[in-house]
Amino acid sequence: MAIKKIGKIVNYFGLKGMLKISVTSSTPLNRFAVGKTVLIPDDSGENQSYKISSLQPKDSRILHIGLEGYDTIDSIQSFLGKDIYANVRAPKGTFFFDDLVGMKVLTDKGEEIGVVDHMEKMPKAEYLVIGDKIYIPFLMDNFIASVDKKKKTITLTALGSEAAKQ
Repeated sequence: MAIKKIGKIVNYFGLKGMLKISVTSSTPLNRFAVGKTVLIPDDSGENQSYKISSLQPKDSRILHIGLEGYDTIDSIQSFLGKDIYANVRAPKGTFFFDDLVGMKVLTDKGEEIGVVDHMEKMPKAEYLVIGDKIYIPFLMDNFIASVDKKKKTITLTALGSEAAKQ
């Protein structure tokens, strides 16, 4: 399990102390389900635990949540602008993109291409960005043969290796 950012508190909603969350999680209804615990840093930067008491999805990127024990606008003012975290585990066979950053990328022949600088979200897929010129779609089995978390390596398929030459 790892502590990951799942959203940002951007405003409040209504008179009952609900928080408006800009979601960064790919599974927001699961991450913000009633009864789940979230972490919000206090003024000293220490994460504090809060239990979600209510959830009102607005759309796929905005949710309104209530926290147990906080039921007025005045009680939630200190949360505005803060990031919101959760202790989460990636489902088997999936990866947190921030865990891929810094991994070595190898061709299907084992030659090192470089290191993942960051991930870039594009309409059809997320891309591994290696240096400032190499973009490889993060599509398992098509372009990515395997990800080894222990060795911190990503091995490409033959198609992925060909794409890296572009």
